[in-house]
This record gives sequence, structure tokens and C-alpha cells, in this order.
Amino acid sequence: MAAANYLQSEDQFLCSICLDVFTDPVSTPCGHNFCKNCITEHWNTNDQYLCPMCKEGFTTRPDLRVNTFISEMVAQFRRSAQQKASRKKVELRKTEAEIQKMIQKRRLKIQEVKHSVDLSEEDADREIAEGVQVFTSLKESVERGLNELINTIKEKQKTTEKQAEAFIKELEQEISELKKRSTEPQKTYC
Repeated sequence: MAAANYLQSEDQFLCSICLDVFTDPVSTPCGHNFCKNCITEHWNTNDQYLCPMCKEGFTTRPDLRVNTFISEMVAQFRRSAQQKASRKKVELRKTEAEIQKMIQKRRLKIQEVKHSVDLSEEDADREIAEGVQVFTSLKESVERGLNELINTIKEKQKTTEKQAEAFIKELEQEISELKKRSTEPQKTYC
């Protein structure tokens, strides 16, 4: 069987005219094989009856007979080729199905990544909003603290000024009294 498979290569079953696998193979008297339609057409279009392979000439158009051995071998080769093609189709379908699954997995992964990016963006937006809120509150608190500090300093300044004014008045009053006392002894001596 291995020898039979070894012999069955496509090249052995190719017509030298159409370069395709034999269809209705026939043999010429010189022993070469051709498709029945190919050799018939060849001889119909030429003045002489020559074998296209070895150029042997025939005085009359040879009677072509189907080469049953080659015909059976070609049929077996075609069946084998069809089985191989069929197996390859099945393998290709499997491969195609696997590729489609892989594509689908990657599409799902893309959707997951996009969803993850969307969630991340939402988290970032929320964190920014919270940060802005915290810093706004902090800024307002600092401004309130600054205003309170300014008011406290101003109040202290007012209090200090009032105390100074009161003290100055008191000192001025004391000066006035001292001046009076100073002028009183002069009045008594005069």
C-alpha cells in the first residue's frame, strides 16, 4: 500500500496538453496518455497526427481507447485527493472556529479594558471633585481664620488705643493737677 501511495503523485496523472488531472484518459499507439478531449482537439486543429509528447507520426488518425488502468488510478487519485481536501476543510473549519473564539475572547478583553478605563475615569473624576471640595473647604476655613485673626488684631489695637488714650488722659490730668499744685505755693508766697 505504501508503494501504491508513493506512486500516486499528481504529476503522474497530469495531461501534458491541459496540464490538469486526466479526464477520460486514453493512450496513443506510442504509449503516451492524454485526456480524450485534449488529444481529439489537438488532432482536429493540426494537419498531421503527431503524438504531442514524442512527436511520433501516424498515417491515419489512431483509434483511441480508454486506458482502464490509468482511468482507475486517476479515479483512485481523485478520491484520495477529495478525501484529503475534505479533511483539510474540516481542519480549516476547526482552525477558523478556534480563530473566531480567539477573536471573540480578545473582543471581550477589549470591552473589559474599556469598561475598566471608564470606571477608572469615573473614579478619577470623583477623586478630583472630592479634592476640590476638600481644598475649597480648607481655603474657606483659612480665609475665615485669617479674617478672625485680622479682626482680633484690630480689636486688640482698638483696645490698646483706648487704654493708651485713657492713660494719656489720666497722665494729662495728673500734669494739670501738678501744675495747679506748682502754682499754688507761689500764690501763697506772693
